[in-house]
Amino acid sequence: MVLGPCLGVRPGETVTVEAWDHALPWARALVLETRRRRSTPTLVVEDEETFFRSLAQSTSRTVPGAPASVAGASDAYVYLPGPANFARLLGLSSEEQDAVLGRHGVEWRRNARRAGLRAVRVGVGAATSTAAARFGVDRELWERELVRGSLVAPDRLARAAHHLVRRLRRARRVRILHPNGTDLAVELLRRPPIVDDGRVDPADRRAGRLWTDLPSGAVEVSLRSGVGEGVWESNRATYHRFSDPPVRLGARFTFHRGRLSEYAFDRGGAAFAREYARGGRGRDQPARLVFGVNPAISYAPEVAEVAAGAVSLRIGGHRTASGALPSRFTYVSALSGATVELDGRPFLRDGSPVSPTRPARGVG
Repeated sequence: MVLGPCLGVRPGETVTVEAWDHALPWARALVLETRRRRSTPTLVVEDEETFFRSLAQSTSRTVPGAPASVAGASDAYVYLPGPANFARLLGLSSEEQDAVLGRHGVEWRRNARRAGLRAVRVGVGAATSTAAARFGVDRELWERELVRGSLVAPDRLARAAHHLVRRLRRARRVRILHPNGTDLAVELLRRPPIVDDGRVDPADRRAGRLWTDLPSGAVEVSLRSGVGEGVWESNRATYHRFSDPPVRLGARFTFHRGRLSEYAFDRGGAAFAREYARGGRGRDQPARLVFGVNPAISYAPEVAEVAAGAVSLRIGGHRTASGALPSRFTYVSALSGATVELDGRPFLRDGSPVSPTRPARGVG
């Protein structure tokens, strides 16, 4: 799935597999599959213990990572994230944490764009024992769900996304309702929806989207700045492994005239308040909606956005991501089983797509 439908690796191409040492069993399988496809593999391994020792000894505070030249010399790139014991990152600054999680800096991305790289982050590497203990979930069940979700064919995800995109392209006003009290009205920007179906095709590369994630399956739309009225209440947990607590529940946001006017949480409100206070301009605005289409994802941590039937709201956001909101702060919360209307017409009912009604033909 990774090298075939996802990245479309062809004979003679060069594939780089970058993995932390805990994910080596997955990485070895990818190397063998690359050779079976008569392509050339390069395996880059980040040894966790060596990584933390070098980080502690560094006087420049530079986070170690794969050389940028590797991106420019590859046709396809697979990344298995880490470290396994991520709790050792909790003592780092937020900038250092971002560097570790991103792993691929400006020069790396520049070389990747020049090379026309096709890249994927395989999320199964994030399902470690340390993370599972912190989230309070069963690691094996988490891993199995990630694998199932990663095996859903991109063609199937693309078909499910197409039915949503066709209507979202023509829509302007969106209203989201749920029996839990959610009743939020927002407005879409006049921009094409972004589809992540688990593959990097020529259209993605032309748009500068070199990466995809597995598991995948989502349609993302940008929201008009300064527009938003009503209440949003999440019924799905938000997992953030570097927060305290790492699981946030019951996020309730009230928007007035396009800005967040009130917020409350069943759990995790204090952590949200600290991050929000540092967010800067744009932190209080609804930025994007994400509609999940992956039928194999239900409650796995950190991938709620791609679950079929889920609608996720992002507030705040990076300038490079939305083009309108400059805040570094961003927060995502998900809602399952919502009813959604586009310009007053049913779009989702209890999380399931509703076929558009056709106007009746005239008689005579």
